[in-house]
Amino acid sequence: MEHSANNIADLVTGIVLLLLIAAVTTIISKRVDKLPLTILLVFVGIAISTFGHDVPGLSLLSEFHLTPELVLFVFIPTLIFESAFNLDARQVSRNIWPILTLAIPGLLISTCIIGLIFSVFTDFDLMVALLLGAILSATDPVAVIAIFKQLGVPERLTILVEGESLFNDATSLVLATILIGLLTAGSFSSDVLVSGTGEFLFVFAGGVAVGWILALLTGYTLGRIESDPGIEITLTTILAYFSFIIAEHVFHVSGIMAVVAAGVTIGSWGKTKISPSTSEFMEHFWEYLAFVANVLIFLMVGLQIDLLVLWDSIDLIALVVVAMLISRALVIFTVVPLMGRLPGAEPIGVPFQLVMYWGGLRGAIALAIVLALPPFDYKDTLISLVMGAVLFTLVVQGLSIEKLVKFLGLDALSLSDSLTKLEGDKNAREQGLERLNALVSGGLFSQRIADNLREKCEKNLLELSAEIKTLNSTMSPAEMAKILAMRCLAREKARFYELFSRGLINEWAYRELDHTVAVQIDEVRHRSLMPTVKIEKSIGKVVFESIINLFETVGVRSLAERLSTSSIIRDYEVAWGRYRAANSVLHGMDAIAGEGDIDAATTEEIRQVYEDILSASKSHIDEVAEQYPEFVETVQEQLGQRLLLVAEHESVEHAAEMGMIAEGIAQKILKEQASRIRQLKQDNMSACFEIEVTEILKKVPMFQGVGEKEHALIGGYLRSRTVPRGKAIIRQGNAGDSIFLIARGIANVEIADGETINHVATLYAGDFFGESALLHGTPRNATAIAATPCSLYELKRHDLDRICEQYPKIRQTVEEVDRERLSSNTTTGYHNTDQ
Repeated sequence: MEHSANNIADLVTGIVLLLLIAAVTTIISKRVDKLPLTILLVFVGIAISTFGHDVPGLSLLSEFHLTPELVLFVFIPTLIFESAFNLDARQVSRNIWPILTLAIPGLLISTCIIGLIFSVFTDFDLMVALLLGAILSATDPVAVIAIFKQLGVPERLTILVEGESLFNDATSLVLATILIGLLTAGSFSSDVLVSGTGEFLFVFAGGVAVGWILALLTGYTLGRIESDPGIEITLTTILAYFSFIIAEHVFHVSGIMAVVAAGVTIGSWGKTKISPSTSEFMEHFWEYLAFVANVLIFLMVGLQIDLLVLWDSIDLIALVVVAMLISRALVIFTVVPLMGRLPGAEPIGVPFQLVMYWGGLRGAIALAIVLALPPFDYKDTLISLVMGAVLFTLVVQGLSIEKLVKFLGLDALSLSDSLTKLEGDKNAREQGLERLNALVSGGLFSQRIADNLREKCEKNLLELSAEIKTLNSTMSPAEMAKILAMRCLAREKARFYELFSRGLINEWAYRELDHTVAVQIDEVRHRSLMPTVKIEKSIGKVVFESIINLFETVGVRSLAERLSTSSIIRDYEVAWGRYRAANSVLHGMDAIAGEGDIDAATTEEIRQVYEDILSASKSHIDEVAEQYPEFVETVQEQLGQRLLLVAEHESVEHAAEMGMIAEGIAQKILKEQASRIRQLKQDNMSACFEIEVTEILKKVPMFQGVGEKEHALIGGYLRSRTVPRGKAIIRQGNAGDSIFLIARGIANVEIADGETINHVATLYAGDFFGESALLHGTPRNATAIAATPCSLYELKRHDLDRICEQYPKIRQTVEEVDRERLSSNTTTGYHNTDQ
């Protein structure tokens, strides 16, 4: 027991010492700008392993070894999850093909090239050489990404480098595992190749599936938690480690891909599930965990390196380095340009290719794989080779990548970024001047010192204004419009988050609006297009609509109806949020444009764009209000209650911070408020869309001869349907055996004549359509689209036949309308239109 306690004490002491050394090294690194932290940590680790044996305290660190279990089960889940969590999922999806090409075919090509070169020039067996190639093909650009952030390189370059690393780590580990199996079996054949390929695909895709499913479960759990940072952060920590463990040990698939999928899912879709009050805290938490993991892992890499052992293998290490550089060059400068020639692909320029080539550092994953190799004749040699290769990339490539980036001009600010920087500096100095004036007016501050500071500040402001004016004179109207559009979209994005964080729009609406702004920012940045009225469909929206269509197809009408109703509610919140954000942009347009920074004509052009957005959003809101006044009234009541609760919540928190309310009492009040907010979220809004059958029967002409007593009988045959704005109710050419009655809403009837779409009718509440296909057994000859959200009733042919047996006049009315429409359509040139 005493021995065990001593081991625990030594372990804790060692970890604290490592953290202390890392902290001191970090401070030194910030003072020595030319030496990245990760590389400096490796140097410190080497120094401790070489000279620290006789230093009290440091000798304890010699017992710390970088084991594969430590890397894979402690450090890697943290590092990969944090990186995936902070990746821009949209930018990854834009560049997914070059990333996957580099991560899978590119890594396989690199493995073969390194293996062939090493086997040709040494006595190593080809299979062992291929294993070395697989291990050294995994990139680890931690040091490079840190330099990128410091220099402000283009976002796409960062995404390409970091995205490749995330995916090829998994590929390398899976491929190395397969090659180890082949080495152990001692045989290789075409059957083994086929089975190995199948296993690779299963392990890779299986890891993605496991991580995605676990992230969905975690996200839905997070959505039920109200502002509890401890629980929310704990759940994401569990997700990072459990996704790796469950994938590796339960399903025997790629744990790294599981963590990547989990991190990307929670970092995109799942961010709206995290309480706004927890979001910033969570980002800092994962940033700190990644920092700790990085500093420990690079320190321990340095502790692991024995320079004398590496020197004994210097010739083989030199060959490995040459093979790595050749393989990386062939992959980057042949595969990447070929990808850029594919239809719809966005080419990657030569400067980006050069940085991707030289920035392909090796690190923790390569070391973890080689250390985890089972005992065999070449293991010690492979460890030395990998250690040497990792050290070379960190020292030589890591120390020179910054110079390469600057030489290629990738750190240079664009015109828009330069203008933003100058304006930010100007605004900061103006605020400083205001604070100085307030300080002087408060008394007890030297007027002489204040005048000197004011003179310097005003001089700097004049210089900044002159620089801004000069920069503006070099920009074309199109560049000015692009800059102003980007600023307006950034204002919209901030406004959306504010509405969401205050509970004024739900997570679905926020996700759709944020996606729309992200898409339009890309359009402005890459294609110089202006913001538009259009709400872009996110993947979630597409999946949601597909589920509704699936339920309608298989006959699960009740569930499809509930989802359709919720779609109208969500679309209303989207329109309301867009309206509020556009209104905010218009009110602040002059401030956004700056004092004379953007010319009046450009400002007016963008102002008109947002006037159109405001008008379209208001039109959508008014349509819903006109058709469903009960719903809008309920929404406004809920909105008022939310605003009151938010104000109460902020007031109680402020009072607690000021010590005006005891902490225990404040927590009790906040808990009650959270309960009321949850209750508001659970209120069923679908009831606002329910319409009495008698209401529709009184409006439809063919039922006007039926007494109110029979309405209940007829109503039993009618099936309610709710259709969101813009969705097709029936489509031209489809089979049809039912007629639709409009209870509320407006529908447009269109006919496709070749590539031309002709509008032939507008139908309102009380109208019906679809009778032609029902009466004549022909396909639908027109398409009916919901111009506004619509509440409909559907009547099947067999149900209509039953009703007509008792009320023959109804069939006569339907047939008369059908004849009138056929006659009207024949006159206009559209035959047998199914309205």
